[in-house]
Amino acid sequence: MAFREFTRSDRMSAQILRVVAVAVREEFEYDKELKHVAITDVDVTRDLSMATVYFNTLFPEYHQDALNMLKTNAPFLRSIVASKIRARRVPELRFVYDASLERGSSLESLISKARDSDPGFEEE
Repeated sequence: MAFREFTRSDRMSAQILRVVAVAVREEFEYDKELKHVAITDVDVTRDLSMATVYFNTLFPEYHQDALNMLKTNAPFLRSIVASKIRARRVPELRFVYDASLERGSSLESLISKARDSDPGFEEE
């Protein structure tokens, strides 16, 4: 039996990521809530029934407005996904805000504070 590098859910995740990212950019071009939204990742369950779509915004303080708008338009986005990919059943879309950029920047600031406070630290 041959080893498969990617599972069906991985392939479906990649397709949904591509389609939803383009749809958000093109279909909601003039909506202020979704103008600065970037789709960062998609996780699809093994049975392909649910897709968790992670997104980030250029302005983190507006992420709740973007989340509400994405939840409202989830059926519309799902219909776009259904028209663009070949699948018997298209997963339901669930949107989650991806706060990894904020966590990364706060960790970076903590590291730089620790470096500044350590007089013996020398950068290579």
